[in-house]
Amino acid sequence: MKKLMLGLGLMGLAACTHGSGDVTFTTYGEDFIEKEIPAEDFEDGWTVKYSKFLVTIGELKVANHGGEVVADAAGAKVFDVHKPGPVTVVRFPALPAADWDAVSYAIAPSASAEAGNVSAEDMNLLKAKGWSVYMEGTATKGAVTKKFAWGFPLNTLYEHCEHPDLGEGLTVPNGGEETVQLTMHGDHLFFDDLQSPDAKMRFDALAAADKPGSGGADGEVTLEELEQVDLTELPVGQYGTGGAANVRNLRDFVTALVRTVGHFRGEGECSPRAR
Repeated sequence: MKKLMLGLGLMGLAACTHGSGDVTFTTYGEDFIEKEIPAEDFEDGWTVKYSKFLVTIGELKVANHGGEVVADAAGAKVFDVHKPGPVTVVRFPALPAADWDAVSYAIAPSASAEAGNVSAEDMNLLKAKGWSVYMEGTATKGAVTKKFAWGFPLNTLYEHCEHPDLGEGLTVPNGGEETVQLTMHGDHLFFDDLQSPDAKMRFDALAAADKPGSGGADGEVTLEELEQVDLTELPVGQYGTGGAANVRNLRDFVTALVRTVGHFRGEGECSPRAR
């Protein structure tokens, strides 16, 4: 991703405000992606371990609600947030020291994306499939292990990013540097409700989608198998859609959850907008 080129206009703006500072954006998968989601966090006792979690991050923008844009990186990079982090996404030097309350970014397919901390093989996979998000992992309960490898061609803009304690956007410190984390939440893929703050993590229904065929269940849960599970077949009180449109089966449900993985400074939220 190319760094923002600061022109004379921006330099002049910085000079007439209260100095300038630097802003570095990082991304991080937290312990749930880097290590595991333990059984005690699942309602039905599964443990999930990711072995790969690729995200294509781009369109980072720092602005204010008045429409003034102070930094805009239009390019994209691919990161594996299963690898130890945080890792740097982009650094914006010498931004005007002020409050910038409109921060946004995208997770979207990109044919021109550059590698962040991923291999050429990973880059080729995402570009060939048109995916913006891809993860591999295993789910285990007792003697049963299910593999999964899921890719999604989703184009999502995360707008109005804010943290419950730090407020909207970010503050550029005069003469200092602000680090802003774009946090990926891998636990969201297993929630059983699209809207409720009391959603639970479950894997039983996903595991059961790996049904015996001509050769028997093969131990891998595919998106095609999830597509065969109508939500009306699942226990009452689980997999609520909250009125979301066009969510009829488990594949639709997991796909909708993928749009919620992007967060801001840990537990901070953005408003995800499908494009």
